[in-house]
Amino acid sequence: MALIKTIRKVGNGTALPLDKSLLDLMGLHVGDQMMVVVDGPRLILTPVRAGIGKRRADKIMKEIRAEYGGALTELAK
Repeated sequence: MALIKTIRKVGNGTALPLDKSLLDLMGLHVGDQMMVVVDGPRLILTPVRAGIGKRRADKIMKEIRAEYGGALTELAK
């Protein structure tokens, strides 16, 4: 897949907007980290997938609180 995108000014910096469809295709979300490699005239972006990620960790913590919240509160006393 090849796309032509335009670099835009954002505040004091610049940004290369990525459409939602492109993010969905790559499984990316706002806030995800990307490794950036410059290879001559090419810019290579690779998602950093270390650990389980904030979204998954938040979901797991919510499930744990729902299931064991009462017991954890009692143990914390």
